[in-house]
Amino acid sequence: MKIAITGTPGTGKSTVGKILSERLGIPVYNLSQLIKEKGFYTEFDEKRKAYVVDLEKLKEFFKDKENYIAEGLVAHYVPADLIVVLRAKPEVVVERLKPRGYPEEKLNENAEAERLAVIATEVFESNSNWKVAHIDTTNRTPEEVAELIERALKGEEVFDDVDWLEDETGCY
Repeated sequence: MKIAITGTPGTGKSTVGKILSERLGIPVYNLSQLIKEKGFYTEFDEKRKAYVVDLEKLKEFFKDKENYIAEGLVAHYVPADLIVVLRAKPEVVVERLKPRGYPEEKLNENAEAERLAVIATEVFESNSNWKVAHIDTTNRTPEEVAELIERALKGEEVFDDVDWLEDETGCY
């Protein structure tokens, strides 16, 4: 079983990935760490303080693996039986990221990416044949999210209707 958990930073990918790994007994790969450790990048973007991922090297790493959870911002590029897109209200993303010490510009950039559904759009536009679970983590515990993913693995449709552009608050 190959599971990819993707989403904007602050939506719960790492936490849910660890819980799911324990429940299913399969390894979880934090893609940010893996990319740095294995050198699966082409350069370091100083402005964003982030590595530019070499997607071919990343995909090659997973090519012969049978069971895994890949979690990270670019997880939807890794071969998977199920792609999980985690979402959260933009203001919640900001609150979850503040303790990480992100500069205000990066907090706002991530909130805006979530508001505009950048990751979800990438997933849906890249391949319509994937099995996708789309989960709003705003008011759910990580354990509840892991349970929803397990239900999706069993064939249940797990798809929350999320549209932060229609959100009444409009601020974060």
